[in-house]
Amino acid sequence: MKKIWQGLIFVIFISIVSMLLNTYLLGFIETLTIGIILGIIITNTIGYGENLEAGITYSLKKILKWGIVLLGVKLNFNSVIELGPMILILVIIIIVSALILSHLIGKYFSLNNKLSTLLGVGSSICGASAIVAMGPVIDADEEDTAISVAIISLLGALGVVIYSSLSYVIPLSDIEYGIWAGSSLQGVAHALAGAGARGADSISMEIGTIVKMARVTLLAPVAIILSMIFNTSKSGEKKRVSFPIYVLLFILVGAFFTINDIYKLIPVAFSIGTLNIDLIFILKELSNFFILMAMVAMGLKVNIKSFTSTGLKALYACSILFFLISIFSLVLSKIMI
Repeated sequence: MKKIWQGLIFVIFISIVSMLLNTYLLGFIETLTIGIILGIIITNTIGYGENLEAGITYSLKKILKWGIVLLGVKLNFNSVIELGPMILILVIIIIVSALILSHLIGKYFSLNNKLSTLLGVGSSICGASAIVAMGPVIDADEEDTAISVAIISLLGALGVVIYSSLSYVIPLSDIEYGIWAGSSLQGVAHALAGAGARGADSISMEIGTIVKMARVTLLAPVAIILSMIFNTSKSGEKKRVSFPIYVLLFILVGAFFTINDIYKLIPVAFSIGTLNIDLIFILKELSNFFILMAMVAMGLKVNIKSFTSTGLKALYACSILFFLISIFSLVLSKIMI
């Protein structure tokens, strides 16, 4: 804990600044987007000390997951039922298409198959987390993994800014916009920020979260398939990627509060003396702040100067892939839902 507290305080400070900027100066930009931009600006101008790295990484890897788990408080399973199985079909189509396209585009730019696959996985499942998880499964080089993570983080951050700018311009309902953002933006943090561009309490945020979680749940089966394709282990030992526990907890929290809303198992609004407590409001705000911290941390991880020649070609390839996925998912969100 001693190693991370300085970085945590740094991230919390930037998060609070982001909230203040949104409240008093930049109300037309969502707080999450401001957090990303501030993180990118700081990293690529004045930078930060190595003593902050552990706390920043903790915010991105751990705090984000708790934010997502608590986001289950907002989850209304009636919305999931209304969306139906078409969401899962849409997600599968996008993931399969992305992996095929990443291979074809990577071949055009003379990228190796594993780098192309990592870019496809990061673009279609859950961003840098999927890349880090999938790297060992396909026995990818560390350089390919590092390049992929950097590119996905950069494009994801840019994607949030672009989607946020288009959120009220593009003619989509809140449900359609949530599906579009949730099915096409790279990482979990990116998708949540993009889907939340119409407001943290909007239906687009809820739908975007559901769609994104559907993508994350497919990490394990995709890993199994790719491990069979790329398995070069001399011992024949099969590699595994475990099911993300935070996704399961997110679902369980959502299920509990949905049931509690019907059967009133526990009180969610009560008073302690003269103090009125709204448990759901508190958990929602805590979730929002945790996710904001993760967004700031993600921005702090984006180094726009650290691209080699291979990195630049991979950046071009992944940019094209992102554009195609975005257009494809936009069309699917209109015709399938």
